[in-house]
Amino acid sequence: MRIDCEVHVFRRESRRAVPVIDGSLQQLEDAARDCAVTGLVLVQPAFLNDDPTELFAQASRVRMPVRLIPPLVQPLEPEVLEAWGRSGAAGLAVTFDDPDPLAESFETALQLGLHLEVSGGIEGREPLAELLLADGHRLVFRGFGLADNARDPAWDPRLERLLALAKGAEVWVKLSGIGRVPDAWAQAAAGRMLEELGPKQLLWGSEWPHVAAAHAYVPSYAQAFEWLEELVPDEDARGRILGETPAALYRLSVS
Repeated sequence: MRIDCEVHVFRRESRRAVPVIDGSLQQLEDAARDCAVTGLVLVQPAFLNDDPTELFAQASRVRMPVRLIPPLVQPLEPEVLEAWGRSGAAGLAVTFDDPDPLAESFETALQLGLHLEVSGGIEGREPLAELLLADGHRLVFRGFGLADNARDPAWDPRLERLLALAKGAEVWVKLSGIGRVPDAWAQAAAGRMLEELGPKQLLWGSEWPHVAAAHAYVPSYAQAFEWLEELVPDEDARGRILGETPAALYRLSVS
């Protein structure tokens, strides 16, 4: 069982910025199978904005077990979120930049069993995260849970606050961002998280194919997988990060 918790699929012509990246479903599935990945979590790339139509259309054609993370950037009617859940959504991609207008949608998501996947880092947003956790929400922090890698993980107070928030809570941190974060920083941060939280609260996302600003660094899927092996050298811990932990969170049954 191996689950990649953040991949992208999109039609080539939808990628207007350069370089033109091929996000074809066939390419993704072939690359995942070559690395023995058996389940995928599709997260909508930012350049597709807030319309998940293409995300759901592409997902309907995936031949392996899949879950979806569409974006929530404006209030939505409960019927819309219910339809997303029926179509394979397991959570919602959000930021905490302006959460007040989304309060009712957050409540609907909670009732539907959808968790929140937070980008943009935890810093300055700890009180909101604490309130959401107290209400019963499950939170996934993308990209190591930090907005940048400007500080050494050994003494970064933001990381300390993230770890304190996550301990004993319904919080997961996604090890993702290859090409956007320095390898040495990622290894140090992953080491702290493994020590403090353990693999039961860690996920991995290849973010493949890579569509972030660092377009010059676009490794193959196999290279993204090798990056995880460097971050988590212990085979048992890596196995749980790829298997048991995401299978339970995303309600995926894969072999």
